[in-house]
Amino acid sequence: MNTSSAKPRASVDSELMTRVDCLHRLVSTIPVSAMSVACGGLLIAYWLYDLAPHGLLSGWLALILCMAGLRLGYLLWFRRCFDGSNVSGWEGRYAVLTGLTGLSWGALPWMPLADPNHNLLFIIVVLLFCILLATASQLVASIPALFCASVCLLTPMLARVTSLDPKLALLFTLGTVVVTTVVLLAVKEQRQMLLGALRDRHEIDELLRQQKVIFESAGEGIVFLRPRPEYVVSWNRRFAEMLGHADEVLKGMEPWRWHPAREQWKRLVIDAHPYLVAGQPYHAKMELIRADGSVFWGEITGMAVAGENLSAGTVWVISDITDQRAAESALRASENRFRDLVKLSSDLYWEQDENFRFTHFDGPSEITQKLPLARVLGNTRWEAADIFGVHESRWKHHIEMLQRHEPFRDFIYQINGVDGHRYWLSVNGNPLFDDHGHFAGYHGTASDITLRIEAEERFRHLAYHDTLTRLPNRRLLTDRLDQAIRTASRRGGRVALLLLDLDGFKQINDRHGHAAGDRVLEAIAGRLREAVREADTVARMGGDEFVVLLPEIAHIDDALRVADKIHESVREPIGDGRHLHTVGTSIGISIFPDHGESADALLHRADHAMYHGKSDGGKTTRMFDTSLLN
Repeated sequence: MNTSSAKPRASVDSELMTRVDCLHRLVSTIPVSAMSVACGGLLIAYWLYDLAPHGLLSGWLALILCMAGLRLGYLLWFRRCFDGSNVSGWEGRYAVLTGLTGLSWGALPWMPLADPNHNLLFIIVVLLFCILLATASQLVASIPALFCASVCLLTPMLARVTSLDPKLALLFTLGTVVVTTVVLLAVKEQRQMLLGALRDRHEIDELLRQQKVIFESAGEGIVFLRPRPEYVVSWNRRFAEMLGHADEVLKGMEPWRWHPAREQWKRLVIDAHPYLVAGQPYHAKMELIRADGSVFWGEITGMAVAGENLSAGTVWVISDITDQRAAESALRASENRFRDLVKLSSDLYWEQDENFRFTHFDGPSEITQKLPLARVLGNTRWEAADIFGVHESRWKHHIEMLQRHEPFRDFIYQINGVDGHRYWLSVNGNPLFDDHGHFAGYHGTASDITLRIEAEERFRHLAYHDTLTRLPNRRLLTDRLDQAIRTASRRGGRVALLLLDLDGFKQINDRHGHAAGDRVLEAIAGRLREAVREADTVARMGGDEFVVLLPEIAHIDDALRVADKIHESVREPIGDGRHLHTVGTSIGISIFPDHGESADALLHRADHAMYHGKSDGGKTTRMFDTSLLN
């Protein structure tokens, strides 16, 4: 039996990619930062040339230039050796380098100057604050590097300031605190923007990869067309296979070349134009020609990329329906044999007149004796009181098909039985015509599919519920969570998600066996259902993880109150007939829209909050907070 699940791999991969991107961004600033360090050092040395001892000033300048050179050396080393691994090691080395650079800048206030009133010192401190601000903007991609640079620059500078006159030291110290606070706030905002942009880029890249896989693996041919002179812009593998043209030939090909006659292409353009400019899909079936000259039947669907602006291009989906049309032709040829074959069937045979009223039933006694056929005779399906279970839109569609005298298949409805039970019937029908071609009614068969429908309902329940606790599983929870988010978005409400992990459950499994663990899980499931409202959802995610969905809360405190109620309910001892078991629970909470606007985001952040609580000893409630991400 599973216990706590590991951190989702997708989250780990995304975090690693973000760190690698941040490292690349950090390294990309090295040329500018190295030049800034060197130029800044030269300018300050020129300024202090007549004000400071030449030996000390030269040594300090040499140290600054060395730091700039080491940065460039680090850049060359990185470009030659970095392979995407050991991100922390590379970031740590650069943090040490920035720390040494900051220490070099911080040593400047200790330079002996002919400055009894400390005016030059004041200017130097201001310059160092400017250097700190510029450094912070460059190092926003790395917290360790920024921390090392800031601490190593500020520490010797503050030490020098505090050695001055107390009032002047106090003034410098207050200024340092204010400027440092401003710098930290600015860096925090810039870092959040940077990380957000990187995460958005990763999501877009992943979406593009998925769309490319869908595009290339589609079973239908897909082609993107633009007006002349480009014509064919892109296509998928199935389209090239269907038409038999090589990629270099398809690029820019005129579309009429895969039509048997150019007039067919012109007719297609004329017929499709009103649908495309209206932003609607256009459907048609027609013959198309391959590169080898063979002809096949294709079902095409086209749609404009930008509605009225057809210059932006159109997308066409083509399916080879040659086999389908052959099958339909064979089906029409067998219609004359249908009446004889249906007599051998175990299904109900029926006939209707030209007004769609039932006139005759026949079939085995197993089906005729349990259906109220006498009450249905003389009525249409939609007039018979015993027939139900069909939505109004499906009735409308069915009647329209009958009025067009079209065959229909698998029209499903319920019917009252004479024994008091309700049965499901699947009905197939074909139109009847007399010798003069006039419509004479319908005939067809009706199959009793009650057992199949009931089995499907059972399978559907199993697909959406946990077999042990009978709680909704992750699939059903996701559906309900998506629905709750959509409802809350429309109404401006809030949704709360509580993710629970049992504390001490693994010990029960290890000591008393899985049977005892199952009894505990069943008991916990019952207590959770009693602890929430009927409109709320309790789901089992697997192992000893549960989720409580509160689709409508007025305030965040509502979720905290439910969490407290769950803690009280869960910690009561649970008996399995032989032993009493006691467990606790760690709860992580996320709120829509405060902590995310999608089901995956809310689950991930509730999971993150729960694991923080778990790491603090368990039996806790943790509300998600962005600080938990650091």
